[in-house]
Amino acid sequence: MKEQYLKNAEAFVDDVCDSLVLYGLFNEDKGWANCHAHDNSDAQAVYLFWSNEKLAKKLLNSEWEDYKITSIELSVFLDSWLDGMQNQQVFAGLNWDEDLYGLEVEAQVIKNSLLEKIQNISKNETENIH
Repeated sequence: MKEQYLKNAEAFVDDVCDSLVLYGLFNEDKGWANCHAHDNSDAQAVYLFWSNEKLAKKLLNSEWEDYKITSIELSVFLDSWLDGMQNQQVFAGLNWDEDLYGLEVEAQVIKNSLLEKIQNISKNETENIH
């Protein structure tokens, strides 16, 4: 199972770097959908993010039926979210399944993965121009 969770997290990075947007579940009164960490006792919480609306929609179950799928621009996520999450020891669940299983990833690890992927995309595009 862990291998599938790793693939889901890798797909998140790839898809978000292509689309430049990610998704979470948001409720005006309760904030962003999150849950307790399964694997990391250091984590204060795990905020859930998906690389497309279809995956996020699977989690609009009884617990989060009053939440709305909300998009977040990748630039905003990188500039405003991840450092704050790291400081508060909030981890991210990337492309978790409807049973709330997936990898719990530190914010700094996600930031590094996203920036590395963006850098590789830019490098490849520059090489293709020449």
